[in-house]
Amino acid sequence: MKRIGFAVIGLGWFGEKHVHVLSELPNVELVAVCSRTESRSKEIANKYGAKRWYTDWSKVVNDPEVEAVSVVTHVPEHKEPVILAAEAGKHVLVEKPIAGNLKDADEMIAATEKNKVHFMVGHILRFENRYAQAKEVIDRGAIGKIVSIYARRNIPAVFAAPHLRYGSPILLDAIHDTDIILWYLKDRVVSVYATWLNVRGSPNPEITWSVYNFSAGTKGVCESLWFLPDNTAFAIDAKMEILGNEGAIYIDCGDSGLEVNDKKGVKKYDTMHWPIIHGEIVGALKEEISYFVKCIMNDKKPSVVTPAEARHALEIVLAAEESARTGKVITL
Repeated sequence: MKRIGFAVIGLGWFGEKHVHVLSELPNVELVAVCSRTESRSKEIANKYGAKRWYTDWSKVVNDPEVEAVSVVTHVPEHKEPVILAAEAGKHVLVEKPIAGNLKDADEMIAATEKNKVHFMVGHILRFENRYAQAKEVIDRGAIGKIVSIYARRNIPAVFAAPHLRYGSPILLDAIHDTDIILWYLKDRVVSVYATWLNVRGSPNPEITWSVYNFSAGTKGVCESLWFLPDNTAFAIDAKMEILGNEGAIYIDCGDSGLEVNDKKGVKKYDTMHWPIIHGEIVGALKEEISYFVKCIMNDKKPSVVTPAEARHALEIVLAAEESARTGKVITL
């Protein structure tokens, strides 16, 4: 069996998840990992059996055994490693959002197209069972014309605090549901109104609401509150209500189906995104990465999520942030 030589750039909490998945895929060889912190790079390489570790992005992409890279850096740092990888002829999977601004996104897309490498943005919900099945129900017309979509994605404040240094809940979390709404509707947003509230003097506001008006008249709402009590039982309170003129769909990812009550309190374990089963990581993240690997092996451009779609989702959430800053309705 052919194996794709993979490297992961960015070894924070989520970068390690990517490494874990790749280390277990039978058609992947984990060639290298990269963190600017040498001790972290060595630690992850040893833990997951990577052949080499680096602290320099350029050395990763110029490694002759690396055929593809997964970029899991902080959002403002997505552009440089993606472009370096593309120019070195490496296929690229980058975590969502594609970038922090449209200029960076356009440069990344242009570089991957120019160098004819496969490029995908990790919009994980397209690979999560509930959201993917809902898409099939919508596409076969089972609920008729969609007139309203409400989504929420709320997390405990203690978990959110470090992430607020890098962006708002709109950019970093509501983009999940924004992307899904765009995927479901196949329509364009004509105007956005958003509002937010900074309660604790965080680098970015913790309370955010965004309202989307689509060209066909459909209304969309994204609630993203990074302010749930620290002892909240679930890691993510994620739900979606999709109303059509002939029916409705309700998605509930807040109740994972596995609740544990121990000395630390009641917690609902993740059973959807990246749970560990029999020592191996499974779930939506594995499905997403496996799909990208399959695209590389078959030399097939990823179609479940395209760079243009990822850019459009970014455009919408940036408009929502502008609306929240200015208090104005933003027309696109």
